[in-house]
Amino acid sequence: MQKINARRGSLSVFWREVLKMIVKQVKYMDIQMLIAIVALMVFGTGMVFTSSTNMASGSALSFFGKQVLFAIIALIAMIVMTVIPIRWHSKGISKIIVFSVYILIGVLIYTFLFTDPVSGAKGWINFGFLSFQPVEYFKIALILWFAYRFSHRQLDSSRTWHSIRERLNIHDILPPLFGVILSVAMPDMGGAAILTFIILTMVFTSGIKVRGLSFYILAIVAFLVALPYLLPIISKTGLMAYQLKRLETYANPWADLDSGHQLINSYYAISNGGLFGRGLGNSIQKTGYLPEPNTDFIMAVVGEELGAVSILIVLAVFGFILWRLIHFALQTPSMQYRLMLHGISAYITIQILINLGGVVGLLPITGVTFPMISYGGSSLLSWGITFGIAFNVIGLIKQQQEYEKERASV
Repeated sequence: MQKINARRGSLSVFWREVLKMIVKQVKYMDIQMLIAIVALMVFGTGMVFTSSTNMASGSALSFFGKQVLFAIIALIAMIVMTVIPIRWHSKGISKIIVFSVYILIGVLIYTFLFTDPVSGAKGWINFGFLSFQPVEYFKIALILWFAYRFSHRQLDSSRTWHSIRERLNIHDILPPLFGVILSVAMPDMGGAAILTFIILTMVFTSGIKVRGLSFYILAIVAFLVALPYLLPIISKTGLMAYQLKRLETYANPWADLDSGHQLINSYYAISNGGLFGRGLGNSIQKTGYLPEPNTDFIMAVVGEELGAVSILIVLAVFGFILWRLIHFALQTPSMQYRLMLHGISAYITIQILINLGGVVGLLPITGVTFPMISYGGSSLLSWGITFGIAFNVIGLIKQQQEYEKERASV
């Protein structure tokens, strides 16, 4: 009986400690960032409703109802990830991260081998009532993978190229690279581009000098500028016909109106909207002209109905979120926390750039959705988890700062 009481007592103490840690995490939550994220979710849900009014695959109310449900689930996931007391530096977490990466690689292999293509590409596992896109969660796992592994191995930052070679260690880079290769094979070029950008960002923010970072940025810009002139060479590399068409459309959408109609109608939508838009619900291009108006091209509908000013406001809100993430990343002495926040910032940035770049014709169209605004449960849930991780880390950084202030005042 005494043993049972002792066990009950120890369990009671354990759960009290867990509850204290949860209350702490909520206390240190960044409220400003939370308001910005919830505002984006609410705005996105409204835009899904108005952009889905002429969809052949379902009614606007159906899409709206699903998106509301997805948003609630995403918020719950975000809160859970925020309040869970996680020791990110521990070996136990390291094992969970490694397990997650390899499990997701296995799921990506299954997706590549056994699922049917949608719009010419694989990448979705269909469960009937919902679809799951594993690459969305692989992006998160990748950030955690690199943050843990890089933070446990310091570099000589004065030797840029030596540091880069160290970071491209076969044990660190091979599993993520395999995920990129699988994305290319699907082919999901948007997903592959995002994974590659995350990898490069994590490598170059892990103690390598800035000159290395500027080199790869210049290389990417140079490639995009030269892309229209490289099409004759790229056409011989074995790309699928529809992928090649997308590149040709990016170079000149007016050359072939059949393949260029997506981008041309996106231009029309943004042009119709002007600065302040035609009014909510009054988009012309969503009525059968603009493909995927509630996912890939939702920002074109935003521009047409609410104007270019509304797009700038959305970007400003994301800019505020990025500023908060980078602000806390620069305040912490923990490389792991810093890399996690840098990785999440890179993930948000590249997703926005690829989607919006495709909508306005600055980048090839890749099928990447706009964060928090586009329709989709898999994407929205992944963002909920991502921001939950960010809040968790920010809470730990704030706790550490408060502890150091208390020590300094003693």
